[in-house]
Amino acid sequence: MLLRSNQQKACVKHNYTQLACFGLVAICFIPSLSFAEPWDSKFYNPKPAKDDVILPMPCDGSLVMKKVFTPTNKPLDDIKIILGSNQKELGFAEYATPNYIAGSFSDSGKERYYLIGKYEITTLQYQSVMNDTCPTPKVNLSFPITDISWFDAIAFTDKYNRWLIENQSKIKSINLPNGYVRLPNNTEWEYAARGGSKVTESEFRESRFPMKSNLESYAWFSGAKSANGKLQLIGRLEPNPLDLYDILGNASEMMFDSFRMNKLDRYHGQQGGVIVRGGSYLTPESSTTSAFRTEKPFYDDKGAYKSKDVGFRLVYTTEVMNSNNKIKELDKEWSQLGNETDSAKNGNVVNELEKITKQVEDERTKKELNKLNTLLRSANQARDEQRDRSIQSALQLGAFLCANVSDLNSKFEYNNNLYKTMTNEVCDPKETDTLEDGNMCSKAKLDNLKQVVDESKSARDFILKYYSDTIVNTASNYEKNTINDQAKSTQFILENSGKANMSDYLKLYFKHINQYIESGKIERAAWLQTCNEIKGNK
Repeated sequence: MLLRSNQQKACVKHNYTQLACFGLVAICFIPSLSFAEPWDSKFYNPKPAKDDVILPMPCDGSLVMKKVFTPTNKPLDDIKIILGSNQKELGFAEYATPNYIAGSFSDSGKERYYLIGKYEITTLQYQSVMNDTCPTPKVNLSFPITDISWFDAIAFTDKYNRWLIENQSKIKSINLPNGYVRLPNNTEWEYAARGGSKVTESEFRESRFPMKSNLESYAWFSGAKSANGKLQLIGRLEPNPLDLYDILGNASEMMFDSFRMNKLDRYHGQQGGVIVRGGSYLTPESSTTSAFRTEKPFYDDKGAYKSKDVGFRLVYTTEVMNSNNKIKELDKEWSQLGNETDSAKNGNVVNELEKITKQVEDERTKKELNKLNTLLRSANQARDEQRDRSIQSALQLGAFLCANVSDLNSKFEYNNNLYKTMTNEVCDPKETDTLEDGNMCSKAKLDNLKQVVDESKSARDFILKYYSDTIVNTASNYEKNTINDQAKSTQFILENSGKANMSDYLKLYFKHINQYIESGKIERAAWLQTCNEIKGNK
């Protein structure tokens, strides 16, 4: 009994190779004993999914991550995304700002991705890495770890990465590329929080990711109808479109990079304190948005800053130049960038070339420079014409979608009014179950009519979303003045191609684009109403 008791006391994490058991008479060595058992998924993954990526952890634990795909393929590919909001309140912290993002990994040349934690790091996961002995999995350890500093979180990632290095065979067994975990940066977090490539461009610019019901179904925030002042267990509510839980609310999440103020179209040069994102169970409902971004100090008067509502989640990524082959690939791709056409740059090249040509005295050289200048200007002209045609096509598409969504709305309203009339005025609900299927008030007939109502609503909402996407795309891809320059040309095209009836819709679409450029707000309901008004006036 004494030997067994001493063995149990000596038991620490299972990756230790030997355990020394000191008895009264002799010293014995016991190889690789482990009293830890694999965690039940309810402690680390209460909502399992087929595409979960599960990383091993010490103490036979697990960490669940999700792939966040970016529409990029080559290593130097990245995409422009607008983060933040267009609200002027706290604009220096949250105002809409252009950023760029790409993924670290690629599956057989497909879209590149990075991985982010499906849940916030729990107390159980934190203790499994940081403690000298393995914690016993239990429900009260499935809360997000909070009241730790940014330095504690960094220490956690360092110790966890060292463990992963020592257990590379476990990483290879799940076919995961070599990489490491760290805190997410500001861009990675918000791209994932908004839904990434799983949402449309207009949905991406909403204050929150698309929700089928109220915010309290997706986030724990301040107030009696939600968290009621208490931290909650992970994964109890609905996820965002990337299947990420508690990305808004519950515990606020610390970022890897430092806070920087917003200066309208870019971040300010001064680096500040810790960026904290997402809001927590103490954050008001109105502030629980994808854009909410606040700053906390690295240190306060007690030492390293900690808070009872601040925790973190992890990303899994890797360095850029992680092999000689990768460096060669980057070098090749880099050398091709200078051959691409860019409007502003080419305009400057033409001007500079003209200045150089005037200074050259050798006639043969001057002739060759003039020839080159002409080729550049021709290329610029062709490019601008192609751009203008693209804008014209976008404006025409928007006009057609505005007309289409108003038609679909009329069909929905007709079907919905018919269904309400049948169920509320014509048919007796007490008799519907007893009538034969051929009777217009039978349950089968009314169910079919309800299905028609739902389908017509879905069709309208789909086109309305498409219409919103074209507004965001057009406003994002082209300058306002460039769009304005094509308004009259597009109007002429419509009127001279037998589509004069679309002119009012074109003017309205053009108005909606300018409203979006000015306010940055997605106003689907208002856009639908004004499209309907044009139809009503015809």
